[in-house]
Amino acid sequence: MPCIAIVKPAHAVCAAVRAGTRRGVNVSDLLALPVEVGAAVRQRRLFHPAGVLARGRIERIAPPGQGLPIEDGDVIGRVSKAVGLPGSVPDVAGLAWRMTIDDRPWDVLLATTALNRFLLLPTTSWDNTTYSSLMPLRYQGGVWWLRARLTTKLDRPGLSLDSITDRLGRGDLEYSVEQAAGTGQFGPLARLTLSEVIPPDHDLSFDPTLNTAPGVALTPGWLTDFRRAAYRRSREGRDAE
Repeated sequence: MPCIAIVKPAHAVCAAVRAGTRRGVNVSDLLALPVEVGAAVRQRRLFHPAGVLARGRIERIAPPGQGLPIEDGDVIGRVSKAVGLPGSVPDVAGLAWRMTIDDRPWDVLLATTALNRFLLLPTTSWDNTTYSSLMPLRYQGGVWWLRARLTTKLDRPGLSLDSITDRLGRGDLEYSVEQAAGTGQFGPLARLTLSEVIPPDHDLSFDPTLNTAPGVALTPGWLTDFRRAAYRRSREGRDAE
């Protein structure tokens, strides 16, 4: 198969395309191939390439056994922009964090949405916006949605990542995390606090399709399969673990 003529870096793109031809004909895997090629060209994530990684904590507010099994513990979080547009240009904002449940990593990824729970919406600021899981999670026979809101007031308007870094240099970022059963109303679940910036030469590959709590799974299955293939292709495209 001929290689794709792209200046940066052509050998990585060719390898990504050849790898795709060697795999089976799984539809989700084939549809996710552009993600690998894009990551190879950019040498970073195709989506949410720009972000701030930070250490923090999550504290459960909901009563034990009510809803999703989030527990108190340390987290690594990431605040990001989907397209990576510069400065304060509007973009889809992202919030991700990794916690540990029963000695297993659990990744949660949220993005800014419109009034519903699954339509992505660009935003002009980090606060006054809602971050949604976009897909519900199945747990103990029920379906649950997650959303979050930044409760910390930022001094600088706009959507610059510098404002996130500056704030974390002076104090914490706090988010209110909520859950809803099916089409029901959202209620308090946890408080997420990001406190310490991790140097930009470190990275963490979040994958909510692989890293999840026991008994918790994204739904529907066909969309989860596609996302799993896309995350894997993204890691392969940029040679990340």
